[in-house]
Amino acid sequence: RSMCEIAVMFDEGEMALIQVHADAAGVPFSEFVRRAALEKVEDMADIEAYGKALDEDDDARYSMDDVMRMAMWNN
Repeated sequence: RSMCEIAVMFDEGEMALIQVHADAAGVPFSEFVRRAALEKVEDMADIEAYGKALDEDDDARYSMDDVMRMAMWNN
């Protein structure tokens, strides 16, 4: 897979803080930042999906016993 290179600007304090955590994680600075960006994107997608699920929620709730009975009926 091809990779693209970008430039991201951090002030010295931000850079030092990120570097400390990258070192603790045992990964290079750029890999730490890349993973953090991808995790943020995944978090935002999860929040969007949760919001959509709430919008589509019909308020139906089932006990565990009901779920087990429904599972048995479908077999």
